[in-house]
Order: sequence, then C-alpha cells, then structure tokens
Amino acid sequence: MDGFRDAIKIKRVGCNCLDEPGQPVEPSVNLFVKVTQGCNAHCLFCSNAGASVPNTPFNVPKLFEIIGLLLASGIRVNRVNITGGEPSVVPDLVERILLKMSEPDYADLHVHLNTNGLLPQSQELMRHPRWDSISMSLHHYDTDTLSELYGCRIPESAFDFEGIDLQKLNSSCNLIKGYIDHAEEARKMLDFTLDLGIPRIGFVALMKVNDYCREHFVDLEAIHLERIPHVHFTKSMNRGSDCKCSNYLYNKDLRILEIYMRNYANPQYCESSLVYDGAYLRQGFHENNIIY
Repeated sequence: MDGFRDAIKIKRVGCNCLDEPGQPVEPSVNLFVKVTQGCNAHCLFCSNAGASVPNTPFNVPKLFEIIGLLLASGIRVNRVNITGGEPSVVPDLVERILLKMSEPDYADLHVHLNTNGLLPQSQELMRHPRWDSISMSLHHYDTDTLSELYGCRIPESAFDFEGIDLQKLNSSCNLIKGYIDHAEEARKMLDFTLDLGIPRIGFVALMKVNDYCREHFVDLEAIHLERIPHVHFTKSMNRGSDCKCSNYLYNKDLRILEIYMRNYANPQYCESSLVYDGAYLRQGFHENNIIY
C-alpha cells in the first residue's frame, strides 16, 4: 500500500455468527493510539503497571497523516482508540488530539477512550463531547478490593459521573481468580454496574502474558452466566481459533444491562489492528512489525 513499508492486514470478511460464515465487509481497520506507556495504577496483571510517563515526544501530525493515508486508500477506520498506559496522565496530549478530531474532516471517525477513571483528569477527559464511546476499567464491585487490585487508592470521585454521558460509557471487568471468578461474583458485578447507571459491561479473560496472569487466569466458560437469573444469551461471534465473543442481556427491576464476553483471543492475532505509539505505526501489539 502506498506510503506504508509493509502490506496491512485488513479485515475484509466479517466475523462468523455461530456456525454461519462471515460475510464480505468494507475493508477496515481499528487504530489504537497509545498516547503513553505511563500509568497511575499498579495492576499486577498489566505490563504497564506503575510505569512512569516517558519524556519521548508524541508526533501528533504523523497520527493524522496515517489516518489520511488510510482513508485515501479506501480503508475504513472503524475506530480510533485512545489508550495507553492511562491516557489521563497526559491530558494535554489527548486534548490536542481531540481538538483535531473535532474538525469536520474527521466527523465520521468513531473516537473511543480507554481509561481507569481514577484520576480527576480522567473524569475531565470523559466529559469531552467528542468521544463516541468510553471504556472504564472496573474489575470489582468493592472499592477496598479495587484498591488492592489496582495497587493505589480509589478516590471518591472515581464514580462521580456528573457531566458524563453515561450512554457512551461501558465498564471493562477482567476475570481474576480470587476476585470475579464465578457466577455469584459476576452477578454482584452486574448489579453494581446497574446501580452506577452504566449501560454496558464487558467480561474479559486475562491474556497469559506473565506469571500473575497465568496463575490467576479464569476461563470465561467457568463463569456460567446462564446460571444467573435474568441473564439471556443473544449472540456469539468468532474468527475461528483466533477470537470469540458472546453477548447477553441482564434484565433486573426493569433495568437492562448489555453484557459482552471475550471468550478467547490469540495474542498473536492482529488482522485489522494497527497501533501508533507516537513514533511508529505497527501491525498489532508487537515491537518488531513496524509498517510506517
């Protein structure tokens, strides 16, 4: 492809739905923008746990050059994911990107924020009107346990969503042995999420990327969501052995919560996933495959 060193692995066929094969789709990618390696939390399951904010500059013009090259090549950018590390440790950089994203040329781009929601800066970022969706890391229903998991104090403001459009928000919950690891714990997490007013939750199994994740891994199949009253299966999508996700609805007291589960994912699978770290564009989340 013109402008890129290597060919991009592009999604051209949609996911399989149960046993039905996927159908052709418009060529598309998801662009993950790692605005920092730094993070304010010290989660043992995370490769960025407690990382300091590096002093290396972030090339914002190159980010929009990449987006322009993709669009000019007829490739749909499904989503621009602002991620890290924790984006709210570099709020000025995120604001610069959002300012550019607010221009008419980028009106059709879906812009997504991944945050742990712990810093006052993250709450401020979440109020920005440009976000189409926001994921907030939320791995337990008890704040003391959350503090233990994150290795830092959970401020009272973490669940102060004043001025935040809750319809854009979903919580992302890692399944961790000793924490959320069976149906009753999952039910408590569902109720907690409903009480916060968050309309969606995603349950994700740890990727076995370090000793902690291997020792605390919980298979999604072991949760048995179907045993929780008022949980109803809706659909399942997969890309063969590379990844599979399932969707459910939880209906309680006339309130509905959407549930997403990533059943499994191959860490090496990177079709349609591009990562920009402020200097280089890569295919997938690996260090040795720079394409621009």
